[in-house]
Amino acid sequence: MFYILTFLLGALIVYLWLKAQNTKELGQLKTDLSLAQNQLSIVRENAAKSLADAKQAAAEKLENQQKTFEVRLSSEKEAMAKSLQAVKDNAQERIEQEREHAANLREELQKENENKLKLLQEEVRNMGEQMLTEHRQKLNTADKDRLDALLNPLKERLEAFSQTVTKSSKESAEAKTEIRTTFEESLKRLQEGQKHNIELMREDHLRAVEELKKQTERIGNDAASLTQALKGDSKMQGDWGEMILEHTLEDCGLKKGEQYFLQENVKDEDGNNYRPDAIIAFPNNERAVIDAKVSLTAYQAALKAESKDEQDKYLKEHIKSVRTHVDELAAKNYDVLVPGCIGYVLMFIPYESGYSAAIKTDASILQYAYRKHIIILSPSNLLMALQLTHTMWQNYRLNKNVEEILRQSNDLYDKFALFAETFINIGASIDQLKTRYDKARGQLNTGKGNVVRKLESLKALGITPKKENPLEIENRQ
Repeated sequence: MFYILTFLLGALIVYLWLKAQNTKELGQLKTDLSLAQNQLSIVRENAAKSLADAKQAAAEKLENQQKTFEVRLSSEKEAMAKSLQAVKDNAQERIEQEREHAANLREELQKENENKLKLLQEEVRNMGEQMLTEHRQKLNTADKDRLDALLNPLKERLEAFSQTVTKSSKESAEAKTEIRTTFEESLKRLQEGQKHNIELMREDHLRAVEELKKQTERIGNDAASLTQALKGDSKMQGDWGEMILEHTLEDCGLKKGEQYFLQENVKDEDGNNYRPDAIIAFPNNERAVIDAKVSLTAYQAALKAESKDEQDKYLKEHIKSVRTHVDELAAKNYDVLVPGCIGYVLMFIPYESGYSAAIKTDASILQYAYRKHIIILSPSNLLMALQLTHTMWQNYRLNKNVEEILRQSNDLYDKFALFAETFINIGASIDQLKTRYDKARGQLNTGKGNVVRKLESLKALGITPKKENPLEIENRQ
């Protein structure tokens, strides 16, 4: 019995001791749990703070990029406005000079033609009236039948001269009318052409400003389009880049099929077909090839990176992708295959942020591409280049108009030279007529054995005319 009680007492003591030990461990576990909860709360607060800092940094970066773009856009807009104003001023100055020159030329030509024609008409009229009056007064009616045979040659010569003068006057009038008509038509075409050119430049200026606004709005909306493209595969990304390139070409006012061509087929020496995204035509018959290249996968991963090291890793992959595009584009030898190519191919990256990230990560990428005859362009750079191309086409059209003015001026000068030649011929005809008239007069009453003397000798034979010969009276005086 004693042993049983002793055993029970010992068991009770052991039980109580074990219970005390469990209670102590439970308290320690509760303490550890509380400490772990506190640490978890701290970690959550730190994570929330880091997330807030990252969001703030991203917002500041986006704001800085937007400000930079606004400054660049304002600068480009101002430069473009100055360029358009300079072109407009130059065109206006040329118009005024050509208009003044044309007015002076028309006034001088009109005065000279009027004076010469008036002088010619007056001389011919006076000579004709004088000759007719003298002959009507001096010819004796009674002797008219006998003198007709002698005077018919002179009459025929006078009629021939009259026809020559009439024909020359008619030709002169026709030439004058033709010159005036040609000049007025040329001046009218010039005024209409210059007015049309000024209107075109004004419309192009307004269109350029409007397109810059649209370009700004479109760049603001590119984030949504870019996000959608990021979700697709490489084919979708390429199609998206070609779409942005085509829209940019359209917005710059260039004419499709005349000043730029899309997906035009070219062949190499082996007969392989290539289709560059776009070919730009310049007024001097040179061409530039543009190919859009999109590298989004690594760039998207860099934007989503949670650490600086991870971001640097993806940015290096991004620049590697850009280099690969440069190598692939250089291998196609578009600068050799496309006739009249400027010697370089333009590689278009259709999103500013990706272009900036590549340049910032590795600035030598531009030199690397340039050595391979590739020039990398962002949307803003391409827009400036295309606007410059559009201005070149405007200047080309203006120069063509100036050439047309010079051509018409040369034609006008040639017609005036023809008129002057006709006028000189008329003067020569008048001189010839005077020589013939003097010769005929000498044969009639002043030369040896002249007709008047022979007629007077008839009086000695017994004729008794009622009137005296006026030519004989003139000889006696």
